Amino acid sequence: MKSSESATHPGPADAEALSPHLYVELFLHDGPEVIRELIGSLRARRDRVVREWQALYAHRFGAHRAIPDGLFRDTYGSQLRHAVNSIVVGDTAGFIRFAAELGEQVAAAGVPFGAMVSHLHLWKESCVKALADEAGGLYARVLLLDKLMCCFVSAAADGYYGDIGRAAAAGTRPTSTAALEPDGSVVPGTTFCGMVGQSFAMQRVFEQVRASAQAATPVLVLGETGVGKECIARAVHQCGPRRTGPFTAVNCAALPRELIESELFGYKRGAFSGAVADHLGLFRAASGGTLLLDEITEMSAELQAKLLRVLQERTVRPVGSLAEVPVDARIIASSNRDPADALASGRLRSDLYYRLCGSTIVVPPLRERADDIGRLVAHHIAVLNARYGRSRSTWRSIAPEAIAALCARTWPGNVRELFNVLEHAFTSTATPDIRIDDVAPRTCSFPRPTPVVVPTYQQGERSLIEAALLSTGGNKLLAARLLGISRKKLYARLAKYALPVLVFTQVAPASLLRSRPSVSVGATTGPHLTPKAPHSRLG
Repeated sequence: MKSSESATHPGPADAEALSPHLYVELFLHDGPEVIRELIGSLRARRDRVVREWQALYAHRFGAHRAIPDGLFRDTYGSQLRHAVNSIVVGDTAGFIRFAAELGEQVAAAGVPFGAMVSHLHLWKESCVKALADEAGGLYARVLLLDKLMCCFVSAAADGYYGDIGRAAAAGTRPTSTAALEPDGSVVPGTTFCGMVGQSFAMQRVFEQVRASAQAATPVLVLGETGVGKECIARAVHQCGPRRTGPFTAVNCAALPRELIESELFGYKRGAFSGAVADHLGLFRAASGGTLLLDEITEMSAELQAKLLRVLQERTVRPVGSLAEVPVDARIIASSNRDPADALASGRLRSDLYYRLCGSTIVVPPLRERADDIGRLVAHHIAVLNARYGRSRSTWRSIAPEAIAALCARTWPGNVRELFNVLEHAFTSTATPDIRIDDVAPRTCSFPRPTPVVVPTYQQGERSLIEAALLSTGGNKLLAARLLGISRKKLYARLAKYALPVLVFTQVAPASLLRSRPSVSVGATTGPHLTPKAPHSRLG
């Protein structure tokens, strides 16, 4: 075992080996005894720490997003345990190595780095809660724990992004994109930056992504709705030299036209009503990274002209400012429209298109890569099992005939529609396996209302006159009173509608009496009149 002095103060060789890891200086001078005491306190409260962590995770992110048992036990638990054992004995290099290996394993599992940081932050918070009953020295222990976790996350980041960087530099698939079969096993070589695709069409797209990622020019991503244009943009970002910078996406169609300029370029305080403070804007917020302008054809022509100037001059002018500010963000634009149609209709400026089209990636629709549907289904079922916290014993799979039915569909909504169908089937079925009935096409149909035939005014008036005459036995005077009109007007209506002369016998036919409507006279026509027996003399 190394001595205390040599463990906490590395020699020249060790210092040279650890020189890139300057974050180690955060806790080198605390001494192994203090670190060993802290780790001993946490080990004594291990069960409480785990319970606190699970409760915090469920509260912050929801119980349905629980980490799979395999990832928690075999990756986080194993590497944290080895790293802790190393730091307890003063092996700083071992601590860094195990933290970096955790980053590599998390990247290989396809877990976003931000998610790993959130997991470790909640772990630290649960440790603090478990140490709350300490009699004294809690502040010093929390500070030391914060230093250790900061160092651990930094070393894990080196492993996470170093793995992706080495793969991108070698021009190979990043190792952080392994897919999962329905049984949970890892299948190497089936995905690229989280995207599944072994068809020739998608392999060609992946090659375009690798080539575009190394350049600094704008990229135009084209494709139908739901094909994964934003995933392609993220892959360009992850495979390029700006991978450690932010990736910011904005949907130009979702922002009101009067607000999109201020959101993109920022604004100065007092530039307009409600501008109570300076706003950075998305271009400057994405500095050092990538900005995705989704649905670029929905942007106004005036704003497209300003965007063209930003691409040419690499500067933006915030709303309400006279000075231009330099920006350092790579621009990726996307659209679900055909560029030729967009140019012809004026939705896309030709000068902006020529600036963007130097590097164009066209993502094929799902119907043109039907060979990938089965792999997409298996991959997303594995993702859903992990998302909803299913263990190996409760792992939900999909029946082969259901996969065959999914492969036979045309999918106008492409990958997004496929994934939505799978998630609906996954959450709604009560059986262990998703069956063919669970993924059958569903259409939302509403009962059509029965059309109502409304008579014309003339038809209604004629019917009323006939009913009044029938009710009064052909007595035009009484009929006119029932209708609330003069007898002269009634005669005019009889002539207008060419009503035949009604000749009633002393006893009306039974069918007429049964169909005779009940006509009551209001206050304007006097008391109720009971018609006399039918007679042959016309009123």
